[in-house]
Amino acid sequence: MLLLLSRIRWLLLQTSLVLLLAGPGHAEPVTYFYSDLPPYEFSNPQRQADGLGIIQVRKVLTAAGFQPEFQFYSLQRGLNALENDIDFTAVVAPSGQQTQQFHLSRLPVYAVELGVVRLRATKRMTSLNQLQHYPYLALSETRFTFLQQRPELAAFAVKRYDISNQPDAFRLLLSGRYDYFLCYHASEMALANPMLVFDPLEQLPVHLALSRQHPEAARLMQRVDAVLAQSVR
Repeated sequence: MLLLLSRIRWLLLQTSLVLLLAGPGHAEPVTYFYSDLPPYEFSNPQRQADGLGIIQVRKVLTAAGFQPEFQFYSLQRGLNALENDIDFTAVVAPSGQQTQQFHLSRLPVYAVELGVVRLRATKRMTSLNQLQHYPYLALSETRFTFLQQRPELAAFAVKRYDISNQPDAFRLLLSGRYDYFLCYHASEMALANPMLVFDPLEQLPVHLALSRQHPEAARLMQRVDAVLAQSVR
C-alpha cells in the first residue's frame, strides 16, 4: 500500500512538472501571418488580430505549447515572409501545388463557408458553376486557388472584378453596379446591411501551413497534428 501511494505521489509530481513546463512562461514563441478575410481573419479597431479563424488558430497553437504572435500582411508579402520571417499561416482547401509548397496540418483547423453576397431582390445563386456566367466582385486577397483545379470552372476568373475591401464591395452591390460578391462568410453571422443576404455554396477545410523551407517545419507541425488528432477523438 505504501509503495502504491509513493508511486501515485511520484506520478502526480511528474504531471505537475509537465504542466508547469507547458505553462505560458515556457510556451515557444511562433508567428502567424493573416490578411483581411472577414469574418475569419481581420484586424479589429484596436489593430489586433480577430475573427472566427483567428480564435480557432490561437486555441490550437496555444494547446500545442506555442505562444502565437499574429502579424498582418498582404497576401503576397505574407507568402514571401513565410520563406524567412514567419512560421505559420492558413490555407483554404489546399491544391496539389500548395501541398508541395507547404507543410500542411493533417487535419483542418477549422472550416469556412464560400458563397455570394447579393441584394435580397437579386436572383439567388445555388452553385459556383452558375456564378461564372455573371460579372462578380471578389477581394483581391482571395485567390480561390482550389477553384482553378476544376475543369467545369475553366472560365471562372474571366468576369471577376477585384476589390480591395469588403465595405467597397457592399457599396457596389447596393449601387446596382454588380450583382454578386464572392467571399468567405459564416451563415450564422448577420451582414452589416439588412438589404444584403449571403448564399452559402460550399464548406471548405482550412489547414495550418508552414513553408517547406522552414528548418523546423516537421517538428512544429507534429505538435499541431497531435492537438488536432486529440480534438476529433
